[in-house]
Amino acid sequence: MKGAVPSRPRSLRSAPLGVQASLRGLFRLRYWAPLALGSTYALLVLGAAVRTEGASLACPDWPLCHGQLLPPLERLVLLEYSHRLLAAVTGVLVVGGAVAGWLERRQEPWAARIAWTAVPLVLVQAMIGREAVEQEMPVPLRAAHLGMALLTLGALMAASVLTLRPGRRAGRRELLPVAAAAGALVLALSLVGSYVSHVPGAALAYPDWPLFDGRLIPGESVGAQVHYAHRLMAVAVGAALLWLWLRARRLGPFPRAASAAALGLYLVQVLVGAGNIWLELPTWVRMAHLALAAAIWALAVGLAVWALPERRGEVG
Repeated sequence: MKGAVPSRPRSLRSAPLGVQASLRGLFRLRYWAPLALGSTYALLVLGAAVRTEGASLACPDWPLCHGQLLPPLERLVLLEYSHRLLAAVTGVLVVGGAVAGWLERRQEPWAARIAWTAVPLVLVQAMIGREAVEQEMPVPLRAAHLGMALLTLGALMAASVLTLRPGRRAGRRELLPVAAAAGALVLALSLVGSYVSHVPGAALAYPDWPLFDGRLIPGESVGAQVHYAHRLMAVAVGAALLWLWLRARRLGPFPRAASAAALGLYLVQVLVGAGNIWLELPTWVRMAHLALAAAIWALAVGLAVWALPERRGEVG
């Protein structure tokens, strides 16, 4: 037709859409979020090994190790260096999840926002880790480092639940305050536990369990009082998880399984905590103690997110 503007070749018009489709196929949030979640959990457990083995300052500088890209072949150095390498892998997975969230921001708006939130959490955690090394691992920075790791784990658990969408039922919103309270208590207990691990004399302030040096009242030292507070908070967490299970068991397969798993892991956690005292803090028991706490925290977060309404005005 006279005066018509020639159109672009079909291949040029479809190229951007093809690239976008390829990116969407590669970056799916339902895959990247669980991968980043698993990597973050492994990083937490490996961090517990670094702490319990006394390898936190095996690499006295950051991001290099003894001024080298490849560290000396010593056991504690390699343990700390492997923790840093896994942290780098976790960072890549978190960024991949953020990219996937951006590509799926219209289909999964809340999951995308949470996936984006994980990026600054990881960056702040890395900065705290650097400061902890440079300041020779003060107790508050150790606790902050653990706290940021748990928040990152919780964010990735939330994104995973939102994208995988386990079956929901009416009445689930009644579970939200219970799950949120349980999660908050588990997080607080974990942070106090970090102080128990690092305040001098706190971990073995009492030689017995469940009593406190044969009594029900705490000792006078700071370490003894921190340990006492940790045990009292553990009782509160147990009550919250029991309440959570009682409320969740009739709401469907996912809340029933997740709440039962959280309560079961808590019971194991109690025995592991006692084992720390009876066996005088062996490395594998201390690692298991943190691994169980992180798993319970993630399950509580997952249940709280599951209980959220899907959209405004939804009838639960």
